[in-house]
This record gives sequence, structure tokens and C-alpha cells, in this order.
Amino acid sequence: MWSLFQIRPNLLRSGAAARALRDGLPVMLDSREVSLRGRRELENIRYAIRLAEA
Repeated sequence: MWSLFQIRPNLLRSGAAARALRDGLPVMLDSREVSLRGRRELENIRYAIRLAEA
């Protein structure tokens, strides 16, 4: 997913896509099924969304 955002950073700025991802991130981060590496990537995506919204 991170590679996609690096290639198309406008996805983080688009309203619907960013909102859907931002709303789903807490659920994914709370899941016990997400690996430590996956959790780090999700945290990085959450940070990138915050930067794009600023």
C-alpha cells in the first residue's frame, strides 16, 4: 500500500479515499492479525495522511 501512495500521493489528498483509509486505520491497527511490520506501515500511512491534510 505504501508504494501506491508514493507513486500516487494525490490518493492521500482526495477526500473519499483518505477518509475511508483514515477511518479504517484504527480498526486495522487494533487487529491482532497485523504483523509488527504491517503495524509500522499503517502508522506511517496514518502519518502521511496527517501531513497531506495539513
